[in-house]
Amino acid sequence: MWKRMVGMPDMDSLIKKPDVLSFHIASKIPVSESTRQEFLDIDSIAYRLRREIELLESIDLIRCKSCETIIAKRSDMLIMSSEGPLSAYVNSGGYVHEIMTLYKANGLALTGSAVADHSWFPGYAWTIATCATCKKQIGWLFTARNKQLKPSSFWGIRSCQLAEEIRQNL
Repeated sequence: MWKRMVGMPDMDSLIKKPDVLSFHIASKIPVSESTRQEFLDIDSIAYRLRREIELLESIDLIRCKSCETIIAKRSDMLIMSSEGPLSAYVNSGGYVHEIMTLYKANGLALTGSAVADHSWFPGYAWTIATCATCKKQIGWLFTARNKQLKPSSFWGIRSCQLAEEIRQNL
């Protein structure tokens, strides 16, 4: 299920090590940091894997934490890093942002012009994205500066801005 969801073909070695697999999924699951920490705190490997399966089956919509506006669907996730659709990046001020990358997103507004300096993705410029409903900064739109780059654009959504409603489904 995880392989289908995030398109990571190199997980075969993890399947033989359920403890490592469970921690890998818990560390990369596309939810907020607090929900992810709850998974990492579970002592039982079997229980952690069962809860991860339940969560993965329940994730369909990605929502703004502040107003619960639907931003994207699970199928909109995009892998732009060897770590999968969820990776951590450090900005020039030293602040760490964990972002989920998406092919497309809805309900977002752009603020300012595209900036190429300090981009986490070489060849891409970034523009600040806010939730169009509540106006909270939710992430960035990354746009290719060279027509040869694929995809031509994608979204980076801060995991700390994801809704916690998934927790109630478990």
